[in-house]
Amino acid sequence: MGCGPWGWARRSDACVYGVEMGRRRGFFAEMQHQAAVAQRERERAQAAAVREQLRAQREAERAFNAAQRARAAAAKADVRAAAEAEREAKQLHIAAQESKVAAMNAQLEMQLAEIDSILEATLKVDDYVDLEKLRKSASHPPFESKYQAPVPPPAPIQVPPEPVFVQPEAPKGLSALTGKKKHAGAVAAARAAFEEQHRQWQAYSASIPMRQLEQLTAHTAAEEQRLQSLALDRARYDKECQTREAEVDAANAELDVLIHNFQAGKQDAVTEYVGIVFGNSVYPDSITWAVDYEYDQESRELRVSLTFPQPEDLPTVRQYKYVKAKDEIAESPQTLKEQRDRYSSVVENMVLRTLHEVWESDREGKIDSISLAGGVAHIDPATGQETFTPLIAVAVDRATFGAIDLARVTPAETLKYLKAVLSKNPHALARIDTSAGVRGH
Repeated sequence: MGCGPWGWARRSDACVYGVEMGRRRGFFAEMQHQAAVAQRERERAQAAAVREQLRAQREAERAFNAAQRARAAAAKADVRAAAEAEREAKQLHIAAQESKVAAMNAQLEMQLAEIDSILEATLKVDDYVDLEKLRKSASHPPFESKYQAPVPPPAPIQVPPEPVFVQPEAPKGLSALTGKKKHAGAVAAARAAFEEQHRQWQAYSASIPMRQLEQLTAHTAAEEQRLQSLALDRARYDKECQTREAEVDAANAELDVLIHNFQAGKQDAVTEYVGIVFGNSVYPDSITWAVDYEYDQESRELRVSLTFPQPEDLPTVRQYKYVKAKDEIAESPQTLKEQRDRYSSVVENMVLRTLHEVWESDREGKIDSISLAGGVAHIDPATGQETFTPLIAVAVDRATFGAIDLARVTPAETLKYLKAVLSKNPHALARIDTSAGVRGH
């Protein structure tokens, strides 16, 4: 379990010089980390200046496209109109490119400001974690089922009106003398037709009670089937609710154990609490980092290993410019000194930020000292193998660090004051001597 270069044991595969240096976050730490990331994204979404630049860029691009359409139309009309449209299109294109550059520079400025304020950002928040606020409660969606509405009852079968015999009208006038026989035949035919119609009516009317019973039976069966399906959906919903409740109960029971053990100062609980604190620590996107840590209950010391971003991960552009003559966007690079200074600042600020976050969050006073080592995981250009280059080592107790006002310090001087061993050129990955371990220095 030893991790030789630092001279202290760590329970992690982070001892292997690779990217997977960070400890896997626990449940509560991951929950806090996701919440912190979401909050940062919400804050970024409120960056009005960048949004305004992007809006102007889109408007300029739309104007440019409109000018192109106008130019095509003008070309068909006359040469002078086409030339004017060409000039307008060119001006609008330049405006669009300049607006795009302004947006890129605003984004770059915000990115560099985030990097340069790594330490300042954490001083603006309270890193303490109230574990009770991690307690969960189950949230259930409303019950829904396509079987909730009753089956509509069928329209009742009605008895049709009883047929009424209508006797053919008797002949009048002269035809009455000669048409009696014909009329009698018509009456007999009408009577026969009525009797057949009446017989059918009687038969249909007699069948209605049975048909109504069949209709009622079918509706009752359909409603019973609906209720059975509804009961199945309800049972499924209740089971899902019970599962959610059980998951919440289990998480809260786990939290109870964590709170109890943390108050007792148990090693695993304090280690997990630190993981929650680190889960809240959200760095800018360009700062790829990892942290490994473990609390030693006997010595009350927290042992931390930081993995810094590689120097090339940080932006190297100072400014973007639009070159009209070439119609291209060019990059103005930072000087090597600017890159070196910024990277050294990142290393220094990350170390002080980590120490600050731990002790500001430790209101219970479980941690008396911190031994911290940091470096970079990268490919060795000489061997092509994955390696880890140590850049800093520092050990400090609570009282010493608590007397420092981080809002007013120069980080490099603070690390000297803490007797940290720091690389002479972090940007060039100049390693420090780790043979004596963190405290051996």
